[in-house]
Amino acid sequence: MVVINGRLSAVDDSATIYDVLKFGAVGDGKTDDTKAFTSAWEAACNKTREKAKISVGSGKTYLVSEIQFKGPCNSTSIIFEILGKIVAPPGSAWQKKGADEWLYFHRVDGLTVVGERQGVIDGRGETWWKDADTRSRPTAMRFSHCSRLQVRGLKHVNSQMNHVSINGCKNATISDLVMIAPSESPNTDGIDISDSTDLRITNSSMETGDDCIAINGGTSNVNVSNIYCGPGHGISIGSLGKDGKREEVEAINIRNCTFNRTSNGVRIKTWQGGSGFARKINFSQIIFIEANNPIIIDQNYCPHMKCDEKKSAVNVSDVGYYGFRGTSISKNPTINFNCSKTVHCTNIIVDDVDIKQAYSNQTTRSHCSNAHGTARAWNSTMNCLLK
Repeated sequence: MVVINGRLSAVDDSATIYDVLKFGAVGDGKTDDTKAFTSAWEAACNKTREKAKISVGSGKTYLVSEIQFKGPCNSTSIIFEILGKIVAPPGSAWQKKGADEWLYFHRVDGLTVVGERQGVIDGRGETWWKDADTRSRPTAMRFSHCSRLQVRGLKHVNSQMNHVSINGCKNATISDLVMIAPSESPNTDGIDISDSTDLRITNSSMETGDDCIAINGGTSNVNVSNIYCGPGHGISIGSLGKDGKREEVEAINIRNCTFNRTSNGVRIKTWQGGSGFARKINFSQIIFIEANNPIIIDQNYCPHMKCDEKKSAVNVSDVGYYGFRGTSISKNPTINFNCSKTVHCTNIIVDDVDIKQAYSNQTTRSHCSNAHGTARAWNSTMNCLLK
């Protein structure tokens, strides 16, 4: 990598270049270029012990079916430069029904996927969304067990399900992404994270039909900053503990984010009957624009409306909310801490929170159940946290 005008660039004169066009890609948006992409990857991954760059050139549209870019590679690092547009086949033409992912990167260390704000990933999700069975829909781009990963400068459009999934990765930086899908598109999360550590997600815009970012079990040391979210369901920790599962999430910092007309804001959600913990989580310098349900902890998460009460729960503790501003359209409390009867939420800190109703002068309202902590500089009609 080199620095140009103070920014890291994928341009690297020392990298051997593998242009997909030279491997047979056509780039007319109609011819299936999957084989060319596979051949270019195999050459870059296996035939050099130096730096390699796969080039997906600008001005063309590449039709690519489900594909796997697998390591480990002989190359010391791989740059996957996408300056053109990659499109998926429509759902009716999908070759492998029930595939978990469309573009899949697995066990590749030192991988950089970069779009330089030109590359487009179009999942053609509109051809999938009418299928009620989400299990039949793939994630558009998945990174699995990759270390020293960088993903930046891409535009993701209309994913079949999640736009990007990060699973089992360590030391990853995700930045300068634009994600766009209609608000009614089902389960089109922006970035879905699980079993990963040491992640940085920054300077991105996400318009989705589900969570802008979802942080799931096995995840720690995540820093999220400068995210514009909306429409969508906000940023969620969880859900955790489904079907009695033990799950752990800790050391999550989310700051300088804006939520515009989202159905939720910052949310922690866990199922009854689970175990483990969600702890050391901080939300700071958050702005809401006519958001619904801005601040939520729900240890009794039950989207199916019929759940048996259980004694065990994921332990939620050491959660801080600092410097919140903006407006809400919710008729419910702006702050809602709905914690377990048997495993209370503990050490919740609310500091300098001022969220007003969008169409009145009413200030922050709160509701707490089994939630312990402290409130400071809280512009609220009720301090409901227990000592």
